[in-house]
Amino acid sequence: MSVRKYSAFIKVTEQGSVTAAAAELGISQSGLTQLLNSLEDELGLTLLIRNRSGVKLTEEGAQLLPLMKEVLEADDKVRSLAASLTGTEAETPGKILKIGSFTSVAVNWLPDIIRSFSSEEPDVRIELIDCGYNNIEKSFAEQPMDFGFVRLPLDFKCKTLPLFNDRLLAVLPYDFDRFKLIYNEAEKNYTCPTSLFVSEPVVSLIDTVDRDAKTIFRSAGIVPNIRYRVEDDFAMLAMVEKGLGIAIMPELMLENTNHKVLICQLYPPAFRMIGIAFPDYSHLSDTATKFVEFTKKYLG
Repeated sequence: MSVRKYSAFIKVTEQGSVTAAAAELGISQSGLTQLLNSLEDELGLTLLIRNRSGVKLTEEGAQLLPLMKEVLEADDKVRSLAASLTGTEAETPGKILKIGSFTSVAVNWLPDIIRSFSSEEPDVRIELIDCGYNNIEKSFAEQPMDFGFVRLPLDFKCKTLPLFNDRLLAVLPYDFDRFKLIYNEAEKNYTCPTSLFVSEPVVSLIDTVDRDAKTIFRSAGIVPNIRYRVEDDFAMLAMVEKGLGIAIMPELMLENTNHKVLICQLYPPAFRMIGIAFPDYSHLSDTATKFVEFTKKYLG
């Protein structure tokens, strides 16, 4: 069971409200509520009575509260002793940077950004946290991080910073002669009409992560012929390469791909906005602020 959940529960009892505790912890109110619900689900008990006037401990919650405080104190002692035994100092606030991300940003942007940042801030340790593509709110709730790279807009209220408009492109098997593509003589390239996704078999991501394609199909008023669903972009690329269907993928994910596929622009053109989300912008550390500035500079 997560020590972070114990900490969240204790903070709520100290503050007397979920809203105040969320602000103190630097996470969204809905994220804190998820933590509390998860803790109660794991224990099989109701720990708090929540209403408009605040929160009140149940009898079970009152009995468990001192034990949870003991667990947190023991955790602090373990960390302090471990630091002493290894000859290292406890982590200094601002000297460790925890960044949430999804695959295409982690692979194509962050290595260069981190290299440049680390050349000026060699003492800062950086931890990359895989948040998936649409799970940033859950990730904020389950573990502390300074900020996360996200697809905008988000489904929950959060401070955000738009960064980059990434093209969404059609990906087809290399024997594309059989497809009815639009050839642009001036630019010497092909364009794929979204209507092709009705007549051809489509390889798609599973429902929880295919928001980009869903948005395109909804805007075009079409129902795609989805034949296969996969969990990650690399599997989707491999299936398209083998001629199993066509797909829609972001340009950033397709950079430097070794798969033998045809990549072309969609008609009408489509994009996704990549940005940064902050659990609590007002508490952003100087180190995190500097990393964000490096990111903005990297993207021009």
